[in-house]
Amino acid sequence: MFLKGIYAGRPAIFQLIVLLLLVLAGAVFSSLIVMGSFYMIYGLQTEITQYPDMMRLLQLFSAIGTFLFPALSLAWLCSNNPKEYLSIGKIPKGHILFLTFLSVFLLSPTISLTGLLNKQMELPSFMGPVENWMRSQEETAERLTLTLLAGKGIITLLFNLIVIAVAAGVTEEFLFRGALQRIIGKWTHNHHIVIWSAAIIFSAFHMQFFGFLPRMLLGAYFGYLLYWSRNIWIPVFAHFVNNAFAVISMSNARLKDNEFITGDISTENLLPYTIVAIITLYLFHYCTKHIKKQLADQ
Repeated sequence: MFLKGIYAGRPAIFQLIVLLLLVLAGAVFSSLIVMGSFYMIYGLQTEITQYPDMMRLLQLFSAIGTFLFPALSLAWLCSNNPKEYLSIGKIPKGHILFLTFLSVFLLSPTISLTGLLNKQMELPSFMGPVENWMRSQEETAERLTLTLLAGKGIITLLFNLIVIAVAAGVTEEFLFRGALQRIIGKWTHNHHIVIWSAAIIFSAFHMQFFGFLPRMLLGAYFGYLLYWSRNIWIPVFAHFVNNAFAVISMSNARLKDNEFITGDISTENLLPYTIVAIITLYLFHYCTKHIKKQLADQ
């Protein structure tokens, strides 16, 4: 079939360059489609941030173009069996999905504490301009997130879940766990190096430096889920659950200001929250052992 497997067996660095070119092309093309359509409808002087629905559409097309298209294209070009290349297996059984859901829930307090620690990061004084730029990037990302989540009602919530949870879960996992881990695995057979390298790149790609550590830890966990299962749909589901938690909590007026939900833990609640995080981390470890056992018995 046309171009299928033409780069199969090529070195990892070659496949990585191909992937980067595909990511660049997909990002540019998807942005041009949405932004071109937006300016044709609303005019060149209009800010897209005034239209949350158009921002959701841009986010959706960007995710498909930047993450999913490159991953699928790379698998097609670099393998005679693209499904195997991306570890696309059968839909996991219900009890595996339930344990995955539970594990993400149990890991959340530890992730929140890691995020709290990450926010305290301060660079040396001579790197002040760099830190200011990083904080500016963080503030911009937060404003865009709040704009995406703007609006009330079940329809808005469903659209946000589709864009931020479903689409992001599928597209980002296909790229970072499916494609990128496959390429890094051509350099080394040490699965820990493969998983953590992909997790670092995954977190860095988001350009939110004060959330780097928690996102890296999540990326690593998603990577281990793929390693244990050899099925991309399990980390996709875990990614969806994590993002869905965030969307639902941020969309609820009472939940979005709750420090135990946002992770901005006050000083007086830091100790009890840390104790809770330690307990849930132990339960998370027990849960992942059960997940590995269930996957091994399949």
